[in-house]
Amino acid sequence: MSSGMYNPASNSLEELAQKLHDFGPDPRSPHDPYVLITLEEAVAAARDGNFGVGACLVDPQGRVVERGHNRVFHPYPRSDLHAEMDTLTRFEERVRAPVSLRDYTLFTSLEPCPMCLTRLITAGVGHVYHAAPDLESGMVYKLQDLTPVWVELAKRQEFAEARTSHELREIACQVFLFTANRNTAQLQER
Repeated sequence: MSSGMYNPASNSLEELAQKLHDFGPDPRSPHDPYVLITLEEAVAAARDGNFGVGACLVDPQGRVVERGHNRVFHPYPRSDLHAEMDTLTRFEERVRAPVSLRDYTLFTSLEPCPMCLTRLITAGVGHVYHAAPDLESGMVYKLQDLTPVWVELAKRQEFAEARTSHELREIACQVFLFTANRNTAQLQER
């Protein structure tokens, strides 16, 4: 994520967690309750030493049916367990039956990377909303750069920024930035 759009992580993780605790959803921002859940998960990921990204899956009735967070480093290295992947995997392993995700919504605290975006396309999640853009690694706004097959498949889905408050968008960025430098260095050492 480019820090050009946001201030570098200037708050401690505990200060960010306190801001979340004190935050009251804004009725003008309908996605605030779900983004709050993704941010609780992002803080949990950061506390564990992972990238600070969280996600939740919501059924057609608006109930959160699964939540997850980045688990790339802890409890042990898992390159496939980005927040979106963790959430989908948990849901699929628990349900273990064919379920159309066309009417489901996945919220994530950070714009999905290429790997997560193609997983979401494959899973057929109808609506995917992210709280903060990832100007360096995010793929939603570069979706047209995927191969034609992926671009065509993605036409049946909606990928967009969450309709959330500016404060939650900023916290999403800050939680991610809190862990980004440390964890990117770990990946480069591999």
